[in-house]
Amino acid sequence: MYYHCTGNRGKCPEPYTRQEVLTGEFANALRNLVIPQPVLEWLGNAVLESDRTEHAARAQTVKRLQTRYDTIQTRTEKMYLDKLDGCITQEFFDKQAGQMRSEQRALLREIEDIQKAAPVPIDQAIDMMGLMSRASELFLEQPAAEKRRLLEVVIDKAAWKDGTLRTTLFEPFEILRHSNSESSRKEKDNAGSGRNLGIWLLR
Repeated sequence: MYYHCTGNRGKCPEPYTRQEVLTGEFANALRNLVIPQPVLEWLGNAVLESDRTEHAARAQTVKRLQTRYDTIQTRTEKMYLDKLDGCITQEFFDKQAGQMRSEQRALLREIEDIQKAAPVPIDQAIDMMGLMSRASELFLEQPAAEKRRLLEVVIDKAAWKDGTLRTTLFEPFEILRHSNSESSRKEKDNAGSGRNLGIWLLR
């Protein structure tokens, strides 16, 4: 099976290209997403540690907001007793209580937002990193329809010119490709060994 330009923009000088050649080129593009095993193991540990830190920070924030909510509630109840004892007027109580209830509602919204914005389960994140490292391998094993689906997920733009495939990946994958490229460039003696982890820390 061969592919060729449709000529939609005029006569195209590119020759017909075999399907196997294009498939191989796309597989090579996906191969740039293979995370070196040492890096993959290190990232797994780093993600776990980050998750623990993030979980602790979120819990601390919720605790602080809840403490503020409880403090306001205590003050409101004390102020109500002062009103009953005639220490403050009804007008003063209504004004202050209204402001306090408004702040409490805002605090509850903050707490709910934090609880709703829970990150992806950590095991899914680690599995996803491992899966992306097998993207090229899995791509070659899939039927044509599945190959297309995978490419649509990863590749934003692709062009074939002078027998060369040029691709632009969607942002998360482009960042990964860049990190891999920088890692390999700095480790020419053992490209992709993952010993230089500083490149990945920033990503």
